[in-house]
Amino acid sequence: MVILGACIATLSVSVSSAGCSDASSGELGGSPQKNSAGSAGDDADGMDASASSPAAGDAATSSSNDAGTSPTSGSDKPSCKYTAHKTGLTSFQQAGGLSFHVYAPTSYDSKVGHAVVILLHGQDSNGVPELEGLWKNIADEDGLVLVAPKGSRAATNGDPAGGNWATADLNKVVDLVTEIDDCYNVFTKKHLLWGFSAGTFYGYLLGIGAAEVFSGLAMGGANTSFARQNGFAPSDASWKIPVSHVHGAQDFNAISVTYKDRTDFQAAGHTFTLHEHPGGHSITPAQVRRQYDDLKGSVSP
Repeated sequence: MVILGACIATLSVSVSSAGCSDASSGELGGSPQKNSAGSAGDDADGMDASASSPAAGDAATSSSNDAGTSPTSGSDKPSCKYTAHKTGLTSFQQAGGLSFHVYAPTSYDSKVGHAVVILLHGQDSNGVPELEGLWKNIADEDGLVLVAPKGSRAATNGDPAGGNWATADLNKVVDLVTEIDDCYNVFTKKHLLWGFSAGTFYGYLLGIGAAEVFSGLAMGGANTSFARQNGFAPSDASWKIPVSHVHGAQDFNAISVTYKDRTDFQAAGHTFTLHEHPGGHSITPAQVRRQYDDLKGSVSP
């Protein structure tokens, strides 16, 4: 699957906070401006959990290690390009591709299947802040394998550890899904795609354009505008992939656009759960936990 884009978007942050201005090249970028992070429960007030035409298997009742209708990739890993069944946080490099980090908890068991979460970071990050600040505890509790690739474009703040996304990176992320399956015992139809801010702009493009690869989309702080610019509207997804979205009422990426996204996803038969909170451009571990609970029962076709 090849995704080609007319422009590259780079908006905001790692765990919470950043504003961006238009760049002269027509790309979206800019210098981060700190914003207050949401409290652990800040999506309790005004939360609008809306859904329509649930996708098969998306009820959030089964545990992450419940195989459901998803086969596992098995414990024998002769095709692994990295280190098979490696636990803890480890950095790797794709051949001709992206650098990335993988986290598998100490409870990881190579004899059973595990769900995978692919994390698309925000502006000037490498995915580790999001992994450690938002997802690690969930992985420890639910036995997840977390994968955090780093965008290939340089950080706008000059930090060599950070990066930003390019549309060409998305095909490498799809390749990475297969490579992780070759190195860990995972449920082959339980790959959740998560993103916040810049990761959401690119996440919707990837998640709609290659929907068959993923079992659910957990997004926040942005919208489908970049995906639509590149020819991928919600109705273009190859199956009714469920969506869980976190958005602040005061976010500089206007929530009104997300309301339209919800309408369009639902019109196309998708489940779209919106967790609206009263804050700005932020997301918390509690909100991410809710996203995972929304989607953990879903399996891809």
